[in-house]
Amino acid sequence: MEKRPTTYHIIGAGLTGLSCARILKQKYPWIHTVVYEAADASGGRCRSYRDDDFSQVLDYATHVILGANKEMRRFVRPDEWEKNCLFWNAKDESLSSKLLPFKSHILKSCCNTKAEQIAPEIIKNIIKQTFPWLPYKRKIYFSKHNLSQRIINLLTPFADEIFYNTKLLKIETQFGRAAQLDFNNRQVELGADDKVILALDNRNCAKLLKTDPLSHNGIINIFYRTSQKIFLPKGASFVAVVDGIADWVFVNDNILGITISAVGDDYVNLQDLAREAWQELDKLRGVNSAFVPPFKVLHHKHATIAQDALTNSQRPESAKTQYPNVFIAGDWTMKDHPCCMETAVLSAKRAVFTAIKS
Repeated sequence: MEKRPTTYHIIGAGLTGLSCARILKQKYPWIHTVVYEAADASGGRCRSYRDDDFSQVLDYATHVILGANKEMRRFVRPDEWEKNCLFWNAKDESLSSKLLPFKSHILKSCCNTKAEQIAPEIIKNIIKQTFPWLPYKRKIYFSKHNLSQRIINLLTPFADEIFYNTKLLKIETQFGRAAQLDFNNRQVELGADDKVILALDNRNCAKLLKTDPLSHNGIINIFYRTSQKIFLPKGASFVAVVDGIADWVFVNDNILGITISAVGDDYVNLQDLAREAWQELDKLRGVNSAFVPPFKVLHHKHATIAQDALTNSQRPESAKTQYPNVFIAGDWTMKDHPCCMETAVLSAKRAVFTAIKS
């Protein structure tokens, strides 16, 4: 009887899960990779979608790649990097291109956690990887409604099979090992050499492994569709806003987007928030708009885990779980690292190599 090929069952077709598939196929091409995704498309929050109200493509969230991000910078062409970052103070309306005075603002953006709350170990890692701001490290690229085209569509072919609208509900065990995966629409028996990688967010992973979820912070993205391109001070494509409503402002043709990080339950009326934020944008641009343009508010209530000292101490020590053939991946699994795209890929590497050696 012909031996069944080893299969890696990857749960989640976000950046982490697809990165697991890529690493497996590039390093171990004989391994069969199957990806299961609960949604109807790949990418998770790191993808683009067709917005019916705007009649154009938007990103689920504006994502940033730094020159210091060794894994992610491969997706950026040399002529696409921005080298200058402006910081605008919403209170005194001052404008600066210096970086160090705004270290707290940068840290908050890196960790989606207020700077004074971030675990010291995470700050050390960020400084080690990102600072000092050497010319190549300070380069910035922000997504321009092309996350799927630029990243996700390049990773998807590494999966031998992908099943959409397929949500893992339960892991059946036998003799202390995962023996069967129960999905909403199918059951999958695991072979003796098969491995499972849970490339899920913390809350869904906690449900499957019957562990306590970690504390989370939210992110709000607001996109405004204008009749013509909006110009920021000094012709900048993006500006950091200090002591204001928005944390970052990004311009891409006729779409102006803002990001508000480290969001709790403070915001009740998101429509009013969007209108107030537009008034702040008027102040930044030195104009007085006659009306607020059409806008879209995306509130990601559990965008990332909180990256304070307590939550960081509760993050996993490794990619291993209580089952010897089940492993975890995702930015939240990497203790002492900021939660971002770069860390998501690093977690995929760790999960794959841990699984291979187990």
